[in-house]
Amino acid sequence: MIFTSLSPNTREDDLMLTLKTLLIPSCWQSGNAVAELEDAFRHYFTVKSAFSFVSGRTALFAILKSLGIKEGDEILIQAYTCVAVAEPILWCQAKPIYVDCETDFNLSPEDLPKKITPHCKAIIVQHTFGQPAQLEKIISFAKEHNLWLIEDGAHSLGSIYQGQKIGTFGIASFWSFGRDKVISSTFGGMVTTDNAELAQKIHALKNSFLPPGKIWIGRQLLHPLVLWSAKKTYRFLALGKIILELAKRLKIISLAVEAPEKRGEAPTFAFYQMPNALAALALNQFKKLEFFNQHRKKIAAFYTQALRNNFCFIFPPTKENSESIHLRYTLLNPQAPQIIREALQNGIELGNWYNAPIAPKGVDYAKVYYTLGSCPQAEKLSKQSVNLPTHIQITEKDAQKIVDFIRNY
Repeated sequence: MIFTSLSPNTREDDLMLTLKTLLIPSCWQSGNAVAELEDAFRHYFTVKSAFSFVSGRTALFAILKSLGIKEGDEILIQAYTCVAVAEPILWCQAKPIYVDCETDFNLSPEDLPKKITPHCKAIIVQHTFGQPAQLEKIISFAKEHNLWLIEDGAHSLGSIYQGQKIGTFGIASFWSFGRDKVISSTFGGMVTTDNAELAQKIHALKNSFLPPGKIWIGRQLLHPLVLWSAKKTYRFLALGKIILELAKRLKIISLAVEAPEKRGEAPTFAFYQMPNALAALALNQFKKLEFFNQHRKKIAAFYTQALRNNFCFIFPPTKENSESIHLRYTLLNPQAPQIIREALQNGIELGNWYNAPIAPKGVDYAKVYYTLGSCPQAEKLSKQSVNLPTHIQITEKDAQKIVDFIRNY
């Protein structure tokens, strides 16, 4: 079985570290790993400040709150995104304003003038699937309208735009270490900034948060172990499926998006520091970042070469002066849901990460201020996206099996 999800970054060294960490509960909440992870991010981006949090959305909340975002303010974000990006805006009592996207899956600079209002204070720029957004145009617009630029680097740790690392263009950037991100520690997030005044406020806010409780941390440590077991036994008497179902019902593993979040409400883990145990896992993965990203690029190049003459699909765009890490290799086809179903029947789990303009399915659009029809391109893309996996577990043999399926389709 070829998986897109189920903790795809996890390797043997990650599992061994997880097991070791599980056996030492005294280090779960506090320890040296948090400071080491923050130092690693400071050095990687050559910035003055980095602050870790329990999740990417908490990291974004820390930025917005420290910028003084409040009730009545509005923040521009793109559609074809996750509700987790809209949530922190709502936690500040502000309002997300959705901008349509283009076929590169990123925010459309042409739609920005149609959506801006006198109440807008900032733009959050998402670099979807690692593909850099049109930053030159967006930065120009932000300067013209006196807006803060915040980068969402959840998909793009290691991507390059005009020779400069993504995450170094705005007043601040935030990163996610969720189970399906560039590096993974089940949960976790980071803020990076070069603005001293903003850093001081974020630091104070972080210090007002506590680490999450040990029961919650233990569940996150169990997550990669349970999912690794499920993957290894998936085809054996349906044992993997049983393991997954039991783990969910017994709440041994947690959901990536909790039910209240679909209504724009804060999840149970919202306002916490990053615990030391998860920071240790993220740090171990961060040390492998270049290795991971080179593999993703190699698999993406394989797909491009093997499928270049297939005219049934629209392929990821290529841009001059930018370099994508290809967190996903996303094709477009009007029959996307059927393709994904048939692939699963053939032992291939393909994704549709954004299967709705504000994912996941089931989001209460009214509660998060999204109006159907307001971003037609994003809505179209969400119905046609097919994500081919590029993560470290995908071998060229796996990629060839995926290519063969796409060709036959």
